[in-house]
Amino acid sequence: MALSVSMVFTSMPMAAEKFDYAKVKDLQGMELIDYFNGLGLKGQDALDFWKNIPVSKANKQVYDRFQKEGFQFYLDKYPTAPLYGGYAFKMGMGTKIEGPMSKQPLKLPFTAYVPLKEGPIGDPSKTYRVGYTIHGFNHPWLLNNADTAIWEANKHPNVKLTVLDPEFDNAKQARQVDTWIAQGFDGIMIWPMVEAPTGPPIQRALDKGIPCVSIDRMTGAEDITNRVTGNFPANGTQQGMYLVHRLLKETGKVKGDIIMIRKPLGGTADSMRTGHFLKVISYFPDLEIVGNYHNPSSRPDSFTQVQDALMAHPKLDVIFCTGGEQAMGSAQAVDLAKRWDSREGSRRIIILNNDDSHETLNATKEGKLAMTAPYTPLLGALGMRILLKTLAGEKLPQDITTPDIPMVTKEKENVLGVETFTVEEWAPYAYGPRMK
Repeated sequence: MALSVSMVFTSMPMAAEKFDYAKVKDLQGMELIDYFNGLGLKGQDALDFWKNIPVSKANKQVYDRFQKEGFQFYLDKYPTAPLYGGYAFKMGMGTKIEGPMSKQPLKLPFTAYVPLKEGPIGDPSKTYRVGYTIHGFNHPWLLNNADTAIWEANKHPNVKLTVLDPEFDNAKQARQVDTWIAQGFDGIMIWPMVEAPTGPPIQRALDKGIPCVSIDRMTGAEDITNRVTGNFPANGTQQGMYLVHRLLKETGKVKGDIIMIRKPLGGTADSMRTGHFLKVISYFPDLEIVGNYHNPSSRPDSFTQVQDALMAHPKLDVIFCTGGEQAMGSAQAVDLAKRWDSREGSRRIIILNNDDSHETLNATKEGKLAMTAPYTPLLGALGMRILLKTLAGEKLPQDITTPDIPMVTKEKENVLGVETFTVEEWAPYAYGPRMK
């Protein structure tokens, strides 16, 4: 008997031949909804339908933006491998720890994924020196990611881990990698802010025979040893699905004005989330993007950008955000402007959020964020296990993907066949300081 998506999460892509995408791409609006409803899909199968849907020409503005920014290039090269070893995540799994750096209580969801026994790795008489360069110890997502890598490394007495913060300076990150190459480190992990600048230093390490693992985002080195990729495609897809669901629920039609508050161009998070969101909404001609902004995951910048957009668009319906800082800055701007219920019919502005911090989950519970697409930072330990297994001589696939996790809403909803989590259900796995 198949398990409900609320119990088990995978990212196994459903075969495209199960859906008649040749027919789908010519549908629009309610034609598409009727076709989808006729399939009777639920859970991961329903999410896969929307995740793999081709971009449509039904909404010319959205289609043109999708093509102009080259999203299909990013979507095509993003790894879509099945979960390694047939892994499936069930609610309740994971390990509670105290973050070694943050001292915050965390529950790591994927500690049973690519398991590694505690104790020495490889040659027990050797000390393995590994480095992890990850931007932004001042940001809770990145700090907690580093926490998990340190926690895993500490379980293995012959592993010496150095963790450095290049402080969002790509050149500094490259220098850190080059220093480790010169010092003869055994392995390197990297969290790249954007792809291109990380390619040359990682390639130099690979050329010296040093295994390298990227966490969360892609690097510019195509033959990197391993890539740990998350559920970015699911994130953007879920934002689009929720928007369609919400608008149909409110008015019976998918119509509205959207602004997009996005991360920097060229980053994996922005390209994947925005690209998948645009694919979904491209089927609905009455959606219009009236503003498009970028910032370096800055809450103050997001606040200012949304302030400007609210002044320019008195009936703004939707704020699409590619990260939690963008979402929280957006909510602050709507708060200050007292514009929450300023849509036609006094309906509430819809803020679509990514990243499941305790703060954003709290804002979701308060109704300020309409939904949150979880993207856990607690991946450093997974990357560390992969790197250490490689150093011990085990051969792993280049791409290790993580499960798709259903979106979080204030109250449990069925969004186009996918049952959401409530804030209370997902909160144990959230990151960052706990809200009082």
